[in-house]
Amino acid sequence: MHRSDPAQPMPMWESAIILVVITLLGIFCFYGVRPYLEKIGFNGYSAYLYSISIVFIVMILWSVIAYIREGNQISLKAFLNRTRLNRFRPNVIVWSFGLGLLMFLSTALFSPLISRSISGGFLPIPNGIPDYINPMKQQSISTIKNQLISNEVLLLIPVVLLLNIVGEELFWRGMIFPRQEIIHGNRTYLVHGAIWALSHLFQYWLLLPIFVGSIALSFAIQQTKNTWVGIIAHVVNNALPLVIMIFIPT
Repeated sequence: MHRSDPAQPMPMWESAIILVVITLLGIFCFYGVRPYLEKIGFNGYSAYLYSISIVFIVMILWSVIAYIREGNQISLKAFLNRTRLNRFRPNVIVWSFGLGLLMFLSTALFSPLISRSISGGFLPIPNGIPDYINPMKQQSISTIKNQLISNEVLLLIPVVLLLNIVGEELFWRGMIFPRQEIIHGNRTYLVHGAIWALSHLFQYWLLLPIFVGSIALSFAIQQTKNTWVGIIAHVVNNALPLVIMIFIPT
């Protein structure tokens, strides 16, 4: 670990508490807030986007509070140093785009296996989950695009993507990873990757591709000591469907 990192060690019990809190918050927002918003009149897409944004906003606020509680200097330079956002090197681009493509392709590659597991009864999924994230009701990109336009949420997606990327990368890679690395050393990518993957338990049927992407991303972070890798990879992975959607006619 770089000596300039002013992070404090994070024992495993603290990592476990964070995992439980974020996981339960995700479950509450997806299975509680989202249906409630639909019940009071929000369409399915906006209900999902607004509810999941709560998790990202909590991560951002948690990161800021944790930074202050550590007693760090209140300055942009110190904050960027603590969260490893001030070390933009040429290898960042290579790691980021390779990682982003791996994360994007892993979902596509595992999709048939997930669908067969669900249809075969090996992986039951909850009733009432939205069609656009239901592996058994896969829709074309053009169909989803038309639905987003008709539900007037197309402009909301970039905002939620920004919250997603800033929240997760600032919280997990910026604040938590450096602290875990003091304790776990070269094995941190395995510990961090597994914890981050499990925090997505609210969509447990996607855990296999998420786990692959989580371990790969954590390994890249450990190799580069650079949070920009996660940010750019997250942009590539999450923005590719949106970019493809833009160029598909309605």
